[in-house]
Amino acid sequence: MRTLTAPLLAAALFLSAPCAALAETVSLPAPDTTGGLPLMQTLAQRQTTRSLSKEPLDQATLGNLLWAAWGRNRPDGKRTAPSARNRQALKLYVNKADGLWLYDAAGHGLERIAATPLGSPLDDAAVVLIFAVPEDDPYGGMHIGSVYQNVGLFCASAGLGNVVKASTTRDASRFAFLPDGWRALATQSVGKPR
Repeated sequence: MRTLTAPLLAAALFLSAPCAALAETVSLPAPDTTGGLPLMQTLAQRQTTRSLSKEPLDQATLGNLLWAAWGRNRPDGKRTAPSARNRQALKLYVNKADGLWLYDAAGHGLERIAATPLGSPLDDAAVVLIFAVPEDDPYGGMHIGSVYQNVGLFCASAGLGNVVKASTTRDASRFAFLPDGWRALATQSVGKPR
């Protein structure tokens, strides 16, 4: 009998989660598109913060964060971050204390992927965003960079801390939930600074 390594066992347990949990969706409050600091002040305060609290973000803040990152900002479905030829080939996953979620920009909500959050190598921050793109997309890195910059600017404006990490290849089995042909290129931890 073949034994499973810890990461493979975790992935197997993760993928065998009950289907009922996978069907859960949560609507987020409409984004506040009029608040925040002026642009130049936000740019002056943008920084990396490595020490983040695990204190959960309230739903309004989480909704504003996700909308700023990759939300729809026009009636034609275009987004807050640019994508080459408007492909919009990026999936934004949200890892937090109550599980792993996929952001749905069209409905401005979250779809549950797993009832338990992913563990190491992800930080223990309130929210860890996981950016995934198609493996064969030559513009994937550019799209992710645009989205995580939006997140960084939102965090500066909202008094939150964040840190971007491009260490997803260290334990690729941790991202076994991704659809075939997709890969995670970066993560971004967000929370209140400690």
